[in-house]
Amino acid sequence: MTKAATVIGSALLATAIGGALWLRPRPTAREHLAEPASIPPSARQILKSKMGRHDVQMRALMSRVVLLDDDGIARTAGEIFDEPALARPLAGDELNSLLPARFFDLQDELRSHARRLVMASERHDRAAVAEEFAALAKSCVACHDVYLREPADAPRAERTP
Repeated sequence: MTKAATVIGSALLATAIGGALWLRPRPTAREHLAEPASIPPSARQILKSKMGRHDVQMRALMSRVVLLDDDGIARTAGEIFDEPALARPLAGDELNSLLPARFFDLQDELRSHARRLVMASERHDRAAVAEEFAALAKSCVACHDVYLREPADAPRAERTP
């Protein structure tokens, strides 16, 4: 009788665990940016590999800012500033000519905010750190929006100082 009870108990436990795993809530947040139809898959893959490090840097920067880690903020923002930029397209440049012109303006804006974030963290100026981090994140959101919605031949937006 105990052997049968053990088998039945084990089967019920396995069924309960399986049911709980099957019914568990699924994550609703996306972890990846959608793919624009205007950029071919091969070019998207190149960009994805370049942006992978940026994703890690931004997550680390957010953590450093929230934890008020001025040295960590300066290091991470400095890494973002030092990251190799995509060059503005030249004649015959296949990848960069697929990107909207505004992408390159936003890339410059990102670097500018990263530089100012380094300087604010060195001064231990919490208000300036918060403002520059917010501006840097805003340029990321704008860049993602441009990447997804603007064709490469869209007219160049006016530069803001």
